[in-house]
This record gives sequence, structure tokens and C-alpha cells, in this order.
Amino acid sequence: MSRFKLAVATRHFGQPIKRAIKTAAQIGARGVQLDVQNEISPASFGASGERQFRKLLEEFNLSVASLRLPARRTLVDPEFLDERVSQIRSALEFAWRMKAPCLIIHPGTIQSTDSSNFPMICEVLNDLARHASHIGTDLCLACEKNSSAVIRELVSSVTTGFIGIDFDTAEMVYARQDPEKTIRELYTWIKSYRLRDAVREMDGEGSEVALGKGMVVWDHFLPLVLETGYQGWLTVDRTQGESKLEDCRSGISYLNSLLP
Repeated sequence: MSRFKLAVATRHFGQPIKRAIKTAAQIGARGVQLDVQNEISPASFGASGERQFRKLLEEFNLSVASLRLPARRTLVDPEFLDERVSQIRSALEFAWRMKAPCLIIHPGTIQSTDSSNFPMICEVLNDLARHASHIGTDLCLACEKNSSAVIRELVSSVTTGFIGIDFDTAEMVYARQDPEKTIRELYTWIKSYRLRDAVREMDGEGSEVALGKGMVVWDHFLPLVLETGYQGWLTVDRTQGESKLEDCRSGISYLNSLLP
């Protein structure tokens, strides 16, 4: 069996959650990443519903690899920040009940560590890290358009608990960053990998493509991740295109052909 655990993000399948779980198993995933805002939520079912959902996962021999909380409002947006923090706290507790190792959130774009809102974001993350540590579920930041230097400074500034990183391979293409250099700088904090492929156009813009069809050098990337000692989930995601489900299926198959 592969030393990597492959999961799939089900939110773009266009299926009800129970059907999406079955589909994830059918296309070869061992785990699922769930959208805790648009697929399931703490308010969507009570204790009995959570037990039934966990039983459904067991039926298809799947685990919850992670939960993702989309960013209607980010941490850099001071408006309704208390409401946002409360939502993240609730999602962290829900992640623990779902036995998800981490909750992924989107901090927003931080121009630099000298920006006026950087201290405020650090304060919020210290509060959330304390809560996550108490619960027993890791909180992870999606890098998005932030540089690796900003993300490293951000997670290093958290002293009340651990804050992890969700590493997105497509974002490395968009930002023209060297994935090897970035992984070597950040691997201590990387707790989730979001596997997407992308191409970069001559004008500097980029677009997501099916995994294996873009600029990510997968047969170099995967051994590098293995070299760092990573033992968590690799989550195949497809956010663009007309055949998202089929692209996820072919992506998992492609990765399995490369994995040791």
C-alpha cells in the first residue's frame, strides 16, 4: 500500500453529501475533505446525525481527512471579525467530533508583515490556536496569495498553540514560487496538501487544469514530500472545469501510478 493517503474534496461533485461519500470511495479515495459551510455544518445534524454520518464513512472505509471553512469573510477583514472567529471556533469543535485532524481556514491576503493588520491577525490566531489546542484539532491556514515569508512569519508568531499550513500546489504555479524551496522552508508546519494542477499564461495569469496536465512536476513533488517525513493526507481538489468529478477520478488514478 502507498505510504501516502489520498483524499478528495467532494464539494464540487455536485452531489448530495451521502452520494458524494459513496462516489469518493468509488473513485479510489481513502479520505474526504468536506466543506463545513456548504456541504455539512455543526447545525446540520445533532449527535445522532453525527453518529449516522460516521457510520456512513465507516461503511465505505473512508476517513475525514480535513474540513475546509470557505472565506466569505477573512481574518484581514475587521468587519464582523468576532462573528468569524466564533464560526471558526464552532467549526474546530465540529472537526473534533468528526475526527478530522485539521480545519483549514482562509486568512485573506496579507501584503507584508509590516501591514497595519498583521498584529491583529496574530492576536486572533493566538486566540484560535489556544482553543484548537484545548480541543485537540489542528487549525491550518490556506496560503492563498500570501508569500511563503509572510505565512512563515505568521505561524511563527503564534505562541499559544500550533497553527499548521495547507499547501496548495496550484498556488505555487500562480505565484511563480519554487515548490521545493517553499516546502523545505515550511514543512515543519505543513499539515495538509491540496493537490491541484495549473498552467501560467504569458501575461502572468494562471488557470487550473486537470491534475497531470499542468506545470506541477508530480514525479518530483511526491518524493520531496516523502523526504520531509510527511504522514498526513494529500487531497485532490478540482475547483474549475466542466468535468470536476471525472478530473478527480483521473487525478487519483494518475497519482496512484506515481506513488511508491
